[in-house]
Amino acid sequence: MKRLLTQASFLACYAFFGVVAAVLRAVRWRRHLVDQHLERCLPCLDSAQRERVAVGFYRYLGELAAEIVAERLLDRATLAERVRFENGEELAAQLQAGRRVLILSAHHANWEWLLLRCSTGFEEPLTAVYKQLDTPWLERLVRRLRERYGCRMVPTRALVPYLMERRGQVRLLAMLADQSPAASNPQQVWTAFFDQPTAFHGGPGWIGARFGYRAYFAAMHRERRGHYVVRFLELLPDVPRAEPDQLLCAYVRALERHVRACPSQYFWAYNRWKRERPLYG
Repeated sequence: MKRLLTQASFLACYAFFGVVAAVLRAVRWRRHLVDQHLERCLPCLDSAQRERVAVGFYRYLGELAAEIVAERLLDRATLAERVRFENGEELAAQLQAGRRVLILSAHHANWEWLLLRCSTGFEEPLTAVYKQLDTPWLERLVRRLRERYGCRMVPTRALVPYLMERRGQVRLLAMLADQSPAASNPQQVWTAFFDQPTAFHGGPGWIGARFGYRAYFAAMHRERRGHYVVRFLELLPDVPRAEPDQLLCAYVRALERHVRACPSQYFWAYNRWKRERPLYG
């Protein structure tokens, strides 16, 4: 009975947010950004192909919203069925060998479900970095949902003191690393992303390299509605001691390849290229 109620709730959410997504597409919500980004980033596609990606993006947006709203219905068993790890044993072996593991992901597929699944998929407790929300009640709600399977959420600005205080005890760490830093942020790295000069937070590369984490990119894609597959790709496996910028650039290359493979599941409505690289800096 519980399983049937869960399925019915998911279907209701998909139906409702499917209508919302159709309306957003009809009123061309952020369509100028979507079209601009697809044209700049995927010039190898013709206009008809880019249109199909855009249509798929709006459909994906509705499904993503439905899944985030309904995620409180997911128990551990259902979550494991809906988010399948192809090679989770590789990370588990690293952790069992006493190594530290850094999982780097992006705003692709369903990053909220990925966080929950990584919270339950390994014996080592997960620590995840996040950007605090300005609205207190929403901050409490989001944090409670993300931490319900034992994940410890740490604000971005508090991460380094948190890691230093625990002296190597945080052995499984996760970050969304594709967000754009503020123009005033001194710890940003400019690199090519889809052949566009793009600013990234330097923190993921610096923390991964300086704290001795084995870094993996979580390549997540949707198999069918409500079901995902994740493959963990080790970044720089043949480099004994990577430099921070080297590690960050390896992440960017992996992310770009993954988005090219599954373009409609990337969040194209985010204004990722809202500023140009300064002439000096």
